Amino acid sequence: MTALRRMVTFPLTILLMSLVLAAGPLLLIVGGLGSLAARSTRPVRTAALLIAYASIELRMLGRFLLGERDCDELMRDFLVKAYAAVRKILDVEVVLDAGSLSPDAIPRAEPLIVLSRHCGPGDSVLVAWLLAIEYRLQVRIVLKAVLRCEPALDLAGGLGGLCFLGRGDRARRQVRDFAASLGGGQALLLFPEGANFTWPRWREAIRALRSTGGIRAANRALRQSHTLPPRSGGAAAAVSGAPSANVLVLTHNGFCADGRARPWWQMPIHRQLLIRTSLVPAAQIPPPDQLAPWLDQTWSQVDAWVAAHTDEA
Repeated sequence: MTALRRMVTFPLTILLMSLVLAAGPLLLIVGGLGSLAARSTRPVRTAALLIAYASIELRMLGRFLLGERDCDELMRDFLVKAYAAVRKILDVEVVLDAGSLSPDAIPRAEPLIVLSRHCGPGDSVLVAWLLAIEYRLQVRIVLKAVLRCEPALDLAGGLGGLCFLGRGDRARRQVRDFAASLGGGQALLLFPEGANFTWPRWREAIRALRSTGGIRAANRALRQSHTLPPRSGGAAAAVSGAPSANVLVLTHNGFCADGRARPWWQMPIHRQLLIRTSLVPAAQIPPPDQLAPWLDQTWSQVDAWVAAHTDEA
């Protein structure tokens, strides 16, 4: 299945990205005209970012075809170039909140489980950049299986850097086994909300909680309107696989003024992504079968932090 998928996705991606680079000047001209018409630099910046993405993608595929198999080196190279493009083209900067854990304070003798807020396309790349470059960790990321259609991610998964989830119990087993493989200085990045925040997903989550008798949880979710209710299955599986791991809780203020979602096509510009991290030692983490209440309480604190650090606040 992997070979068949790559026979389709790799040539198609190489062709499309090559066409984007070849048409780069024309895309910039069209973007420039669009910017004049819209009186906004967003169209031309979007065109420039698409060209940068094509260049990075082809570079990653080229290194793999030339025999590069160091997953961490490939991921660091990708993240450094992706962040440089975002900084230069969109003027988006990652900033650590003053109360966050400093890079030198990261414990490295044991693995780390990172539970991160997820809000809008692109935030996962910047969160991974912070962990890999600023915190100097070897990052392992849990993603949805559909993302294997992106060749660079597919390659990273094949080299052991990513875990593409199946469904139900199989997904939990995958996360547990992935966490069990971690060593010191390595971090497993999870997104307990399971998806980017959107208002329809938020309302559907509240309806689902009410329909299953979780009135208390539904009322709590109703008050927490900056995050989706966290799902404890993945976090519990990670703790089960790596019981000695410390937990890093990571949140950020998003790409929009209200700290919530934005349309995927609307690139953020002139924005600081303020990130807050806090460490929970392994000894303070409840056992897997008791993790759900702790995660709910933790996510209440995450939601309150986001609400207090939006532009509107």
